[in-house]
Amino acid sequence: MNPVENAWRWMRWKATGSEDAIAKVFSVLDTNLPSGWRRLTGDDLLRYGATVNPGSGWYGLDPAPPQAGVVLSMERPAPHLMVGGGVRFPGLSVPSGTTEVPAAWDVVGRFLDEGIIPAVRAAGASIHVPTPEEVFFSELPIDVRGRIQRFTDAACKSLPLESKEAELWRAFVVAVFRMEARFDIEPFVDWMAAVGWPRESAAELYSQLVDDCLLLSRYADEVSAA
Repeated sequence: MNPVENAWRWMRWKATGSEDAIAKVFSVLDTNLPSGWRRLTGDDLLRYGATVNPGSGWYGLDPAPPQAGVVLSMERPAPHLMVGGGVRFPGLSVPSGTTEVPAAWDVVGRFLDEGIIPAVRAAGASIHVPTPEEVFFSELPIDVRGRIQRFTDAACKSLPLESKEAELWRAFVVAVFRMEARFDIEPFVDWMAAVGWPRESAAELYSQLVDDCLLLSRYADEVSAA
């Protein structure tokens, strides 16, 4: 999973349940921490000062090259809610929350998958974590997102496209070209499959998208040169 996906999952996961269940998450997690992780308390938290909110839980993983060190928090903005908090990478000169540290965000993703999710469920609460498909869709420019949604909502999910479907597809292609949106075939196919398209057809549409954008680019170059 790429750093953007891991960062988005961390920033958007949330656990809900009774006040007792949410409070129990910390105790369950603390007794089943993934290897190398530890709960930060006392003096360990002094350096973070005012960012340590009441009811939050802080966890750290010391650096062990090539693995980066990580410090993160789990926040309780309401008695029945728990969400991912800030993430820091001690020793790395990057801003908090950056998505440009692939290895470090991979560690955060594993902590979520191997530590937090099992702890939330064991405590009797529910958790929602964005899927890679949700991350792909959320990262698209707004106009591109709207165009592809309208296309897939109206489509019969098969090829060749009918006339109305083809019109909506062309509108999506134009939006991608104008916004200079860039994405790889794998997340595109995964998202299309999630909304009902056969993977083979989705891959064919991606190839068509690349060809259509290339044609539009050549046309734009000819017009500007005229």
